[in-house]
Amino acid sequence: MLIGGLLAVVLALIAGAVVVAIRRLQPPDVKLTSVRPERLTAGEQCLRVGLRVQNPNPLPLPVLSMTYRLWLEEHPIASGEGDLRRRVPARGATDMEVLVSGNAHRLALTLPRLALTPQPWRYRLEGTVSPLPRVRLGYRHIGKIDLKGLVRLAASLR
Repeated sequence: MLIGGLLAVVLALIAGAVVVAIRRLQPPDVKLTSVRPERLTAGEQCLRVGLRVQNPNPLPLPVLSMTYRLWLEEHPIASGEGDLRRRVPARGATDMEVLVSGNAHRLALTLPRLALTPQPWRYRLEGTVSPLPRVRLGYRHIGKIDLKGLVRLAASLR
């Protein structure tokens, strides 16, 4: 009985330490490094997106899964989620490629408007990183990107 009580106390302390460590985790900085068309159909676009995930924490950051949403000039372009099973070193960075999908018709309507906007275009990348099951760290990055290749791709959809 004493061993069972001691075991319960030790497990409670470990659980408490894990909760404290998770609350102290800073969210990663996730930057867009590339966007390439992967597959296009009449109804859906699939883009291969390169991401650089930077970990500001003093401990390695496991990335079990991620969600991502991409906007260009505040127009929603694509979104996705995936199981990545990667690890970002402590205070380091890791490059990852993910697939995102979006509505090809919406892209075809959005890109002509974007073509009139001077480049580079502003993009916004948002989502979550899950270092543990049911634990999500949000991220948001705003930057600029040149997407002339996607404009040509959208023009071919007509």
